[in-house]
Amino acid sequence: MFISKIELSDEANPENILPGVTEKEIEKLESQLGIQLPESYKRFIEATRGFWLFGGSVQFGSQHPFVHDFPKLEELSSSQRKVLKVKGGVWPPPSQGMLCFAEYFRDADGDQVLFDVSEGLVNGEYPVMYYSHESHPPTIERLANSFTEWLNTSCIDDIA
Repeated sequence: MFISKIELSDEANPENILPGVTEKEIEKLESQLGIQLPESYKRFIEATRGFWLFGGSVQFGSQHPFVHDFPKLEELSSSQRKVLKVKGGVWPPPSQGMLCFAEYFRDADGDQVLFDVSEGLVNGEYPVMYYSHESHPPTIERLANSFTEWLNTSCIDDIA
């Protein structure tokens, strides 16, 4: 089973558990996103649309997944441009076009895990990336080759 470590971990303490979705709902979601979801993630959301782990350090919610799609630089407010300059970041952020599937507070609140969809599915999966928005500049780090690998290895081991 793809969430075996979570089931065995007293520290994980799942909460805010959402019901799963149907195959038709997955098809609708893929159509809205314009992106095919990875097989292991589809199995996951069929079992549960989401939950929180470790007191909310990992949050799968009904708002997930969504595509990181940022406005043009010219559309940013002056205060947003100042923050960008202070952080030393590039625009758009390195996660542009990636598919966010959870909040993942490994380094800071508000960080996220994403599927890198840029190369398409490989064996039915996308690589899992970590977006650290508090880094100066914000960074992207590869965590796993698939959702299952990330959930059972990186997620549990990094947070626990």
